[in-house]
Amino acid sequence: MAWMAQLSERGRQRHGERVAVVDGDRRVTYAELDRRTDGLAAAFDAMGVGRGHRVAVLSHNRLEVLETYFALGKLGAAAVPVHYGAVPDEVAAIAGGCETSVIAGEEELLGRLAHPPGRAVLAFEGDRYREAAASGERPPPRDVPDDELMFILHTSATTGRPKGVCVDHRSLRSVATGYLADVEPGRGVVFLQCGPLSHGAMVLPLAYMATGATVVLMRMFSPPECLATIRRTEATHLFLVPEMLRFILQAAKRSPVDLPSLREVIYAAAPMPRPLLLEAHAALGCGFRQVYGITEGGGPVATLAPSEHDYAPGEPAGAGASVGRAIMGTVVERRDGGELWVRGPGRMRGYWNDPAATEEAVRDGWVRTGDLGTVDEHGYVHLAGRVKDVINRGGQKVFPAEVERVLLGHPGVREACVVGVPSEEWGELPFAYVVAPDGADAAEEFVASLKDLVRERLARYKRPVGFEVVGELPRNPAGKVTRRHLRTQAARRAAEPAGPRS
Repeated sequence: MAWMAQLSERGRQRHGERVAVVDGDRRVTYAELDRRTDGLAAAFDAMGVGRGHRVAVLSHNRLEVLETYFALGKLGAAAVPVHYGAVPDEVAAIAGGCETSVIAGEEELLGRLAHPPGRAVLAFEGDRYREAAASGERPPPRDVPDDELMFILHTSATTGRPKGVCVDHRSLRSVATGYLADVEPGRGVVFLQCGPLSHGAMVLPLAYMATGATVVLMRMFSPPECLATIRRTEATHLFLVPEMLRFILQAAKRSPVDLPSLREVIYAAAPMPRPLLLEAHAALGCGFRQVYGITEGGGPVATLAPSEHDYAPGEPAGAGASVGRAIMGTVVERRDGGELWVRGPGRMRGYWNDPAATEEAVRDGWVRTGDLGTVDEHGYVHLAGRVKDVINRGGQKVFPAEVERVLLGHPGVREACVVGVPSEEWGELPFAYVVAPDGADAAEEFVASLKDLVRERLARYKRPVGFEVVGELPRNPAGKVTRRHLRTQAARRAAEPAGPRS
């Protein structure tokens, strides 16, 4: 039995009366989830969806998204999640490129699309969906192997066109069991999912469901609503990216709340500024878990436990400076050039209809992460930055992550991003964007203090040739900084007669 079907059946057998999903005022038990997804699978089957077929899913977070995933898994069909913020042309490109036969989702979002002939539509709010989920009908028996495709997850495209990462049931199973073996979540987990279910990070709530956890869905992220939901549902675990945590802390200052149920904040997708970690630990009083992962690796690759974080003021010591150790079943190695490669049963099958990109990314069973780093003798993974982000200054390599860490040591810097700008003399030069409190951009002494800091902490060739103070850094839906946009912007500035300004 394939993983998604087993996850549903196991939930019914072992945790039948326990609440599986909370969506606003709606609560569905594991027994109800299994029954509803049986009926939905039968409806998809009647629409001609079978093993090997693909269904696009376009929606905000809601119960029906998870139900659709489970129903398709029972049939051996694959889900192609599409972010709710995608414009019609982007939706059409993803749905068409993956040759989907059905598109399911929210009525309002579906109504904006031009549906090509031959592609059926299933609206979550419609009678067809509602009747199917309530029917109690069972789909025809399907022998779905673990190597059957379950998801085509599109990369966040920080550097260009998104690629479709093919994930099978074996990947989901291995990542869940490996991750859970390391984190040992215990009983009574209430997992709050405030990030989009269209992103690769949605493998985490599925993993926690293997333990009988309750998954609470937020339609979309809102800091005040997030705090209210934690309190209302007594959430124990929260997954987010660091910038979301910053917004939560700002909301908590405006309207303080007590969150005694919260055990663990899980963060990923972007570096956690140390001042933010210390502030959050003091304010929330819970543990923090870092997850390092890539969609091509199946999701979580390594994790740093709350007990391994260093919450003392000042620079982190020991393991606290790493992103953690590989989860069980996964191996991380440093290969030629300093790039980290990952191997394990959780890795992707390849990129959808892109053999050239697959061949470039997967070598002899190893997935190239695109991240530079090291693995120490105790297995802790340390990142140095992205291969594509390295700045080549006259043959000397400048790692943006190193410069950013120095800038984040300034008490007035909330975030930092360093990119390369073209230089006729040196090839590339580092340029820094920093996010600072309101008013700092008008203070020449603030920029002067940044120059003093890098002069003290960095070799001359690593120092940014200019600084720009901005209100925020551009991000994609996954919460990652879009360096490509900043590089383009910095290149324009470098082309101006006066060159980069500081």
